Amino acid sequence: MTKMTLRFFSEVLGRQTYTNVLLPQAMTGEERGWEPMKTNPPFPVLYLLHGLSDDQEAWLRNTSVERYADRRNLAIVLPTTDRGYYTDTTYGTKYFTYISEELPRILRQYLPLSERREDTYAAGLSMGGYGAMKLALRNPERFSFAASLSGGIINKEMMQRRKRERPDEAELMREFATVFGKTVKPEDDLLRLLECASPKPKLFVCCGKKDIHFKRNVAVKKHAEKLGYDLTWSADEGYGHTWDYWDLMIQKVLDILPEQTR
Repeated sequence: MTKMTLRFFSEVLGRQTYTNVLLPQAMTGEERGWEPMKTNPPFPVLYLLHGLSDDQEAWLRNTSVERYADRRNLAIVLPTTDRGYYTDTTYGTKYFTYISEELPRILRQYLPLSERREDTYAAGLSMGGYGAMKLALRNPERFSFAASLSGGIINKEMMQRRKRERPDEAELMREFATVFGKTVKPEDDLLRLLECASPKPKLFVCCGKKDIHFKRNVAVKKHAEKLGYDLTWSADEGYGHTWDYWDLMIQKVLDILPEQTR
């Protein structure tokens, strides 16, 4: 695959920013004895989102996603949105507007990315799992699939309960308040978004049973199933909130994607 880093000015964020992109690369294979690799643009595209303490390099540094995606007819976009939870924050930085509207528009100016719903997917880990689900559920007319790996689920009731039960997380709760405000709004509440999306995107939700987010992911899984979503669920023994788990799960995500990405 070809890896590129695009740096550009974001009018939405009001500053310079950047994103990594992986693109299929056509090859004859003659010199190395490989199978020929053909490409078929415009490419289906996967927006692959990072976690709270990460950036656009994290997936590439900690997993073999580039190798797993090689020889697939699939573009992968790896943006960065700091610690903004893929949200238009109360302090004024519009991360959700950036990633859902401006970034795709800018990328399509320069790259052969498909605009079709059936070719557009989102996935992410932890904070990025929440972001990927929100991206697809708030834009179901544009995203046909979303995957949440150990998602850091945001829901009004869950956040209130977490604040009561985890006094050791007081500093993190204050940070959440600067992002979401005093209470989680419906447009940022994942369980509420599941109830509103039409058409319903296909979903993949997974979490290790040793992960602190496990119960919240089970709640998302049950709610989505109750609402009739086409959902693949994986609850995995022995895994916590770790890269070895996400490296394993991203392979499953890529295998679930439609035939045109193979």
